[in-house]
Amino acid sequence: MDFFAVLLSMFLLFVVMGIGYFLWKFGALDGNRVHLISHVLVNIAIPALTIMSMQMPNTLQVVGMVDRTLLIAFAYYILAFVASLGICRFLPSTGPETGVFRFMLVFPNVGFMGIPVAEAVFGPGSLFYVILFNIPFNLLAFTMGVWLLAQGQSKKPTLRILLTPGLVASILGLGLFFAGIHIPWPVDTVLDWTGKMTTPLAMLVVGALLATLPTARLAGDWRVWVITAFRLVVFPIIAYAVLAPFITDKLLLGTMVLLIAMPIAAYAVLLSEEYRVDATLASQGVFLSTVMSMVTIPVLVFLLF
Repeated sequence: MDFFAVLLSMFLLFVVMGIGYFLWKFGALDGNRVHLISHVLVNIAIPALTIMSMQMPNTLQVVGMVDRTLLIAFAYYILAFVASLGICRFLPSTGPETGVFRFMLVFPNVGFMGIPVAEAVFGPGSLFYVILFNIPFNLLAFTMGVWLLAQGQSKKPTLRILLTPGLVASILGLGLFFAGIHIPWPVDTVLDWTGKMTTPLAMLVVGALLATLPTARLAGDWRVWVITAFRLVVFPIIAYAVLAPFITDKLLLGTMVLLIAMPIAAYAVLLSEEYRVDATLASQGVFLSTVMSMVTIPVLVFLLF
């Protein structure tokens, strides 16, 4: 494993996050502008990225790998959701905080960080598995994830809340994949360019929201540390123990465990901001888990693989 490549990928994300932090501090960004950027990300850039991530050749071999990877991914999200219900019972929190905590436990950053980190650790061959793992992420983050966050609102989740552009894009992208339809030029180019805005803009939003906190609060309280420990260490170790006896493909096993070991998804901040719940708490979780993952990911990969 190239430790320096992993660290460099994470460091670059922190650089962009830092730009957002200082843009807020110097007045170039404010609450209204950050919310507007989040709205563009959730409703335009992320759906474009989702559709393009599923534009791959549809062969028998690929379909076989799709089945295995999707089964593992869906099983992980279901079990992580069940675990989050139990873990959060022991964390004192308000209704909105509980929804954010559960979201942070369930959803790792398999998109923004999963792609560059997996490529650095296991090479380009792992990216196909990363893209497949992102399919249930996109389906569930915009359904189960939104439901978790919206539970903290006085208004209960409705079909209109759950039927988001992200979910529509996931269903459309999956349908195009199984139908073997490739989006023609120039539409594919426009979608690709639009999707590539996601990572830098998302990190700018996270950095700007962190700038609203006193420096002493960036790492959050003890509850954020507990969530981070489960997200970065406990869940991936359990995943390895469960999957290793059954998966002979080392690339598949390594990629799945690596993705489960990713820090809290930046979507936690974007969706919390979009649906007006505790985006500050989500920002603390993203910040702390991303910092700590610079240590935990290389150590886990070194010890397990």
